[in-house]
Amino acid sequence: MSDLDARLSSLFLAAFPSLEAGTVRAATQDSTAGWDSVATVTLTSLVEEEFGETFDLDEAADWTSYQTVRLSLEKRLGG
Repeated sequence: MSDLDARLSSLFLAAFPSLEAGTVRAATQDSTAGWDSVATVTLTSLVEEEFGETFDLDEAADWTSYQTVRLSLEKRLGG
């Protein structure tokens, strides 16, 4: 697991306590209990703090899965 995945997975586990560590990378808005607009704001805040990046709410609104968040971070971090 890459450093990005390890850090992002821990944020998902903090934002969505119902997730199990082995299912984080497959998490989607539809498959994750409690993933609503408030949880998206929470996740955005956690990601911003961890990675030192700022995301506007329109961009974060497109975060509908672990993979979309990861891709967004990759673009920002240049990797």
